[in-house]
Amino acid sequence: MTASVPGTGVRGGTLQARLAILSAAAAGGSVLAGGHVLVGGHVLDPKDPDRRFVVESLIDGVPLKLVRADLHDPDLSAEGSGDACHGFVFSLDTRALNVARQIEIRLANEEAALTPPLLLQPTPPDMAAARRGGMARWLGGLRLNGWLPPGDDSAGGVRAIIDGQVVAEGAAAHWTHVGDGRDALPARGFDLHLPGRFADGCVHHAQVLDSQGRDLPGSPCAFVAFEDGLRDFIGGHAQIASQRLRGELYDRLMPQSLPFSMFAQWRRRFPVEPPPVASPAPKVGVALVGAGDIEVSVASLQGQSGCDWVGAAIEGGGETMFPNAAMREFLDGEAGECECVVFAPAGAAFEPTALAQLARGLALFPSASLAYGDFTVAAEDGGEWPVALSAFDYERMLEQGAGALLFAARAPYAREAAQGGADSLFRLFNFSQDGRRARGPRQSAALAAAPVHVPSFLARLPRLDVAAAATVLAGANDAHFARRGASAKSQPDFGALFPAVHVHRTPPRGKVSVLIPTRDRVDLLKPCLESLFRSIDVVKHEVVVRDNDSSDPETLGYFEQVAGRGVRVIRIGGAFNFSKIVNKGASIATGQALLLLNNDTEAPGPGWLDEMLGRMAEPDVGAVGATLVWPSGVVQHGGVLLGPSFDASHAFNDRIDGDSGYADLMRVSHEVSAATAACLLTDRSLFLEVGGLDGQHFPVNYNDERLAKLFLNQARSAPDCPLTACF
Repeated sequence: MTASVPGTGVRGGTLQARLAILSAAAAGGSVLAGGHVLVGGHVLDPKDPDRRFVVESLIDGVPLKLVRADLHDPDLSAEGSGDACHGFVFSLDTRALNVARQIEIRLANEEAALTPPLLLQPTPPDMAAARRGGMARWLGGLRLNGWLPPGDDSAGGVRAIIDGQVVAEGAAAHWTHVGDGRDALPARGFDLHLPGRFADGCVHHAQVLDSQGRDLPGSPCAFVAFEDGLRDFIGGHAQIASQRLRGELYDRLMPQSLPFSMFAQWRRRFPVEPPPVASPAPKVGVALVGAGDIEVSVASLQGQSGCDWVGAAIEGGGETMFPNAAMREFLDGEAGECECVVFAPAGAAFEPTALAQLARGLALFPSASLAYGDFTVAAEDGGEWPVALSAFDYERMLEQGAGALLFAARAPYAREAAQGGADSLFRLFNFSQDGRRARGPRQSAALAAAPVHVPSFLARLPRLDVAAAATVLAGANDAHFARRGASAKSQPDFGALFPAVHVHRTPPRGKVSVLIPTRDRVDLLKPCLESLFRSIDVVKHEVVVRDNDSSDPETLGYFEQVAGRGVRVIRIGGAFNFSKIVNKGASIATGQALLLLNNDTEAPGPGWLDEMLGRMAEPDVGAVGATLVWPSGVVQHGGVLLGPSFDASHAFNDRIDGDSGYADLMRVSHEVSAATAACLLTDRSLFLEVGGLDGQHFPVNYNDERLAKLFLNQARSAPDCPLTACF
């Protein structure tokens, strides 16, 4: 990519403005972590130097981002122009720039450009081919990341060399997506974590080689890391508070990290602080279920602090089941004077403060009947694999038994569940949700008090027979649904580390409005619509295509064809604003449910929409998202995470379709921070109630993440309805 950078000019009356590429691989700079470049400049009104402006960037006329021009600009400082705080910077994805013709900047909500366009030359074919040759890059801290050339299945992996010595080696154990459209290919990705001795605040260079000893593009990688973060590094030296704030910002954007293989080192670095000593010490019962190594559990219980405990081994039903009569006898007998009871599989090795922390979790939340903790699982090599759980997730509880392998219950609750027939850890746990309303108005939905998550690794659990546990979990779910009066059933599925169950619900009745935005690109729209025609005949529906000023004759001809097949084509003119286009479609839709669907998605086969509708049957579900897969087979979206690097990031986009994901999350439905509107199902009345998408602040990006957070914080990712995204 090359750029024509104009000099300082005057636009918009008295405004002085400048636009330039500040950092780009082809412009003599360097690509930022994550494959972004910086484009920036300044906007100044010489007659009113204290005024700050909001500017927007446009790529080929399409608005992309808004920023406030209030950064310090060195050029203005050299000119002595006021306080020189009139600069702005946009971080743009190199994938967008590689196919773009020009970049413009305007004042927000104004039509006139502030400067002549920044002209771009698309990446020539030889550079596009070079991108397929692999990549190495620094992701912050001591972490290097990248991928091997597509088709390279070498098991030799990669290695990093600093000052002539190999300092890190690793296999290419995950995946990435290389290329565009249907010609994209999957490539093996890698992560390298460099030794801690390089976190010394100095700039180092790491040479990254493949298994054949060849430098990967991007190597050598320059990096700098600080043992305890930049904020602490400069904390004792900075005299100005802003310097410490800059350090904190740097640490958020370039965080330190450790791989799971170094979990033991992480635990030593961040030891668990014992809870405050309670007086009097709580009395805790411990019920160890199954025929696991009870001696391991007893040895760990001997070292418990902060509580008094009494325990029993209750076996005779399998790894997660127990004789109901034996459990009731323990609860009424030895544990009769206990305030709460901790449940776990026999063979669990408890941390010294595990019982006290679980008891404190219940004490801090009087309305909760259950408190569950994080744990590790014994690995085949003798190590342990950390399993950090989320806040209570009803769907994951049903499909994976999340929380039910290590939890504390208030004694009265435990007795009630046992008297109600509970005969497994899973039924003891999901008994807490038997009072949930099965169906009804969302505004008055009756929800049971959520179990409390204690965010600490409290025990090491033995490996389970996941197939046997899945059968037990399915039975516990069906008993739970019967008590709720819910029209649902469970079917054992295949898990890798944990049991997996697929829950089938009867979808709510009503029509679905499928809303698809497009501008030309019949090559994308046609496969999308044809896949819908093949896959959603059973569901009552309407398909609404929102056309944003298409002009391609082939596209216009296709509109006429699909109109004869019942598709409504609505013309929405004006500058591209994804949020407003979606909102307009919702306002004219006639269905009770809305399916927001990008024009570059394809349904894989029948049943996917029924699956998504079934997830909407729960009264607290505001939105249902789908797992999206690139044509290469690499996962593009498995839910959205809000927060990492001040961003909204797609989860599991380093996995191949069919991978289990962290803690088997790709095998079960679960709650996520948000889900992309590339495929998002929601209730139309709810969509309108929250005001739809925000067309003023988020005309192109992040609108769906904001919307999903408003949907009662119940956006869910349903892995059983994958779509293929073709970008």
